Amino acid sequence: MMSRRRTHPDVRSARILELYGKDLRWIDADQGLRLDPDTAARLHDEGFTMATVRIGLWRTKRVSLIRWAQRESAAP
Repeated sequence: MMSRRRTHPDVRSARILELYGKDLRWIDADQGLRLDPDTAARLHDEGFTMATVRIGLWRTKRVSLIRWAQRESAAP
């Protein structure tokens, strides 16, 4: 029996579902938007502070855009 391959969030950028910030509320993100360093920096510059990302088939996670971008830029 073959095991199911799981995609690690660091291997493939996570899909952004919702964004928080501009009006201090959660809004739906544009379809197909992926979390990568450039997108995180751009969204933060636009006034968004948090994002809900899909990290698995049934799992989501809320992340700080500025902390995520800082972590990614510090990675070797």
